[in-house]
Amino acid sequence: MKVKTLFNILLVIVALILALLATRSILRPEKYKAVYNQRSEEVRSRLVTIRAVQAVYRNEFKKYAGNVDTLVYFVNHGVVKITKITGEIPENMTEEAAFKAGLIKKVEERISAKDKIIESDPNVNSESLKNFQLIPYADGRKFEIQLGKLSSKTYEIPVYRIDVPLDDILINLDRTITPKESSFSDKVFNKLFYSGLAEETQFKEKYRPLSLGSLTDASTSGSWEK
Repeated sequence: MKVKTLFNILLVIVALILALLATRSILRPEKYKAVYNQRSEEVRSRLVTIRAVQAVYRNEFKKYAGNVDTLVYFVNHGVVKITKITGEIPENMTEEAAFKAGLIKKVEERISAKDKIIESDPNVNSESLKNFQLIPYADGRKFEIQLGKLSSKTYEIPVYRIDVPLDDILINLDRTITPKESSFSDKVFNKLFYSGLAEETQFKEKYRPLSLGSLTDASTSGSWEK
């Protein structure tokens, strides 16, 4: 009787271990996917902000900034010129005729670069402009900008590109799997099911790096938009 009871206990333990391993094999790839999606969304958001800042910077200086520190200074201290038309155009009169008649005129004003950037892109706000130069979770590392030019006999167009390797997107993966503010039960659960997940390269191979802009085309699209 004792042998049979011991055998049944062992069977239960084995069954529990097998169930645990099966659950781990299901949860781990899904967790990796969720973390990648969260991380890539954060990176995309910052790249979109960089694109908005670069657009206003180029409009003001006729070129793109070659590093993110220049863009940060531009956001915090820059001023841009805008032209407004004052007056009214009477019916049945063209804008050109109204200018000649002195009914309307152009007035140049200066506003902060930050206000212009926020005004120009609905995806950008004061909050997104705070740390847009930093790669999320990378301990202060910054995005790197490559500059180039597309030239012909009749034109020269400035271009830029930012590459974000997969290693940069997934850096310090454990910080997302088990945040510092996690409860004790969450920490135990994550330790049980997700320990060592960051080192499992078979999951990593399924995902792509991100980039913004191009050095071969006059495009500022992100790789996720193509």
